[in-house]
Amino acid sequence: MDSKQFHARLYGVTVIMAALFLLFFGVLYNLQIVNGATYRERSAKRIARVETVEASRGELLDCNGRVLVSNRATYQVTLDVSMLGTPKERNATLLQLLEVCRREGVVWADTLPISRSAPYVYTLGESSAPARRNFAQLVEAMNWSKAAAPGLAQLEQMDPGMGEGTDAPADAAPAGVFQSVRDWSGKAAASAVRPGTAAPADALLDAMGTFFELEDTLSPQEVRDVVGVLYELRLRSRDISRTAYIFAQDVDIRFITAVKELGLKGVKIEATTVRQYETTYLAHILGRVGPIDAEGWEAYYRDAGYDMDDTVGRDGLELAFEDYLRGVAGERIVETNANGKVVSETWSVDSQTGEILAPQPGNHVVTTVDQRLQEVLERSLAARVPSLSEEVKGAAGVVIDMKGGVKAMASYPTFDLTRLYTDTAYYNEVSQDPLSPLLNRATHGLYSPGSTFKMIVGVAALQEGLTTPEERIQDTGRFQYPKGEKYPYGDYHPACWYYLQYRGNHGRVTVGEAIKDSCNIFFFTLGDRLGIDLIDDYAARFGLGRPTGIEIGEKTGMVAGPETSQRLNQTWYGGNLLSAAIGQGNTLCTPLQLANYIAALVNGGDRYPAHLLKAVKSSDYSQVLLEYEPQPLDSINISPENLEAVKEGMYLMANEGSVRNYFKDLPVTVGAKTGTAQVGSETANSNAIFVCFAPYEDPEIAIALVAEQGGSGTDLAAVAADVLSVYFSEEQVEQSVTGEGQLLH
Repeated sequence: MDSKQFHARLYGVTVIMAALFLLFFGVLYNLQIVNGATYRERSAKRIARVETVEASRGELLDCNGRVLVSNRATYQVTLDVSMLGTPKERNATLLQLLEVCRREGVVWADTLPISRSAPYVYTLGESSAPARRNFAQLVEAMNWSKAAAPGLAQLEQMDPGMGEGTDAPADAAPAGVFQSVRDWSGKAAASAVRPGTAAPADALLDAMGTFFELEDTLSPQEVRDVVGVLYELRLRSRDISRTAYIFAQDVDIRFITAVKELGLKGVKIEATTVRQYETTYLAHILGRVGPIDAEGWEAYYRDAGYDMDDTVGRDGLELAFEDYLRGVAGERIVETNANGKVVSETWSVDSQTGEILAPQPGNHVVTTVDQRLQEVLERSLAARVPSLSEEVKGAAGVVIDMKGGVKAMASYPTFDLTRLYTDTAYYNEVSQDPLSPLLNRATHGLYSPGSTFKMIVGVAALQEGLTTPEERIQDTGRFQYPKGEKYPYGDYHPACWYYLQYRGNHGRVTVGEAIKDSCNIFFFTLGDRLGIDLIDDYAARFGLGRPTGIEIGEKTGMVAGPETSQRLNQTWYGGNLLSAAIGQGNTLCTPLQLANYIAALVNGGDRYPAHLLKAVKSSDYSQVLLEYEPQPLDSINISPENLEAVKEGMYLMANEGSVRNYFKDLPVTVGAKTGTAQVGSETANSNAIFVCFAPYEDPEIAIALVAEQGGSGTDLAAVAADVLSVYFSEEQVEQSVTGEGQLLH
């Protein structure tokens, strides 16, 4: 290469480098000198706000460490009103957001009681009472009553008298709303709510569209969608709804990406968790979480340190163990620039302790429930109960240990908890089912115990010295006194079931034989000797008519007697004593009370509180924070010989009586008692009742089963056998597995 060519190339490179340097300096000059003040002001203009960061909720586990309810990480979309800008900017942002939702199939929260598609009509009949109340209050507050007259007329027709007088229901709308619609009712409002017609909502949509400054060029569908979102925001700005507005929940990454690409101001996508049910069973026990309602906020949560928009347990175990499961929310400082872009996030620091205010997860609750037993109990009820009788309405079962720990508790029919509060159609189907699947019959169903009550009368008479294990009483078919003694019950001579069915009698029987044969005459005799006061006293000691202590709520029932009759505005007659002695009359109890009574009987007389709490573990499972040790609520003094006499009757029933075939192949010996409590004039209307315990020699669990209008309690023994088979076969497997390695939880 000659020198001339070299110098030419060098010159060219020098020119290019010089141009680049000039360009570089030009950019710097523009940034620092020409527009320096502007950029400096913009960069310095940061908006700092404190955000609450929710803590994850603790898990619910069964007694063997199997997870029943956990948390699933997800994302939710919220709207920051302060960042949405002017009405024009806000409306444009919402239109874009809603378009993404439609394209990605994301459902957003919208409780405006107007159909989401044309023709636009009021849907108040599909709304909850709080949603109807919110609607009426906002219409009044925003002076939209005239435009909403057809809907308000429909609302008043649905809830007559809402808002009138001091006795108005809690969800009532302001009385002024209905006065306005009466003033404007006229032909339009009247025709809008004719039977079989739906009230048009166009006038209200027009009024709301004008107020929210929506452009005239928007389609009716766009107006309805945007108005629905702004309605939610307005409810909260007017302090009508006190729950935070979550625009959409459980959104996927495609939706998140689409929203992020648009850079929508005021639209926030946050990481959160939702409850994940790890089992399809236990629907009546686990419960659900949800926002705090207005009544709960005023009554408890405000003073307990909750925020108004916190999520809390609403029922079941989620509510019962709220204090354990709830985590401690954290605080972080979020800084954004003028364009709404997040520029920094830092945890807040407690000014007094210097502690970083990061969220602290909730603790985990280990329950007494054995998921295996729960599954077999629910499956067995579903498979066997429908065939008990043509009139059977429902059933319930409880499996409990000797210290009141509930191993399984089921109510039939049941429902799918994972769908109940997310699928409106399913909720309506379940809530309107005449068999009442939402009712927890195990804790809230009240039934006469029938012949399963006879063990209480037997124990009472034995302990009070009014009979002995060896005494034999003659079954006379119909109850009567020996000749020469004055009969105190007038013309009332109740019969034994055996006499009514076979025109015979059981002969001379002991207390054990009377329990096996369910001889009414024997227990009429003992009831006559005891009197109602002693019967009531022993029934109360065994927990009938009293709370069991279960954490998820219950009905306490009642025991027949003069005080109960007075409370029910009934007259107590002397002959009622005989009915009470065999578990009939006004004696009502829950299946849970029955199971707990049997456990108290066969464990020697200690009645423990029924409970679902076993232990509480720290959020990282490293520590046991609490181990529940139940203490007896009552102790019944039962001598060993008297207890054995009563247990012997249950042994004879299970091994020689009508249910023997169900238990003959089990690896343990069972004690049992059947019951039939008549609820109508026909035997087919009788409730079937069954109780049992096992093993006979050293009881571990007791079972109580009830089937509404199920006929004879004998047929329920098959359900008990299913549970006992799993419990005692799986128990050996569980012991061997635990010996080889410990469960992670």
